Amino acid sequence: MRRARAWLGVLHQLGADGPGDPLFRALTVKGQLVKYKPDRKRGKRMRPGTLNERLQLLAERAGVRACRTSTGKKVTSHSWRAGANTDMAEKGVPLAERNKAGRWADGSHTADTVYDRRHGVGTRDPLAAVPLYGGAAHVAVAQAREQHTDEN
Repeated sequence: MRRARAWLGVLHQLGADGPGDPLFRALTVKGQLVKYKPDRKRGKRMRPGTLNERLQLLAERAGVRACRTSTGKKVTSHSWRAGANTDMAEKGVPLAERNKAGRWADGSHTADTVYDRRHGVGTRDPLAAVPLYGGAAHVAVAQAREQHTDEN
């Protein structure tokens, strides 16, 4: 949350926090908004691979060379989409609601067949080595998971 609030503060300072402005924006090396041609097809939105590249760069800077899931798959920004669906599925959110939240087609089973990752939950946390999440915070999350498991 701290980093999300800081990013929202940056967008506010740059005048890019309007209701129609995208949350994720490309910045120059000097920290200014990248300026695009007015007729650009994507508008102000970043290109699809940018978020994934940033995740990998930040993981590398944190000393995590290759984030991997418990099944050995590489963690990418697309994993965030699967994580949200998995959390909703664990809490019993109906498929129709998850389809809407994940922007899948009505009646689609993609949320259950591709984006439900409960099979490896809790076995290995690929972000445990990241300083912001590691250490005491990681221990607290592990304890909360154990307590949740004991209650169910």
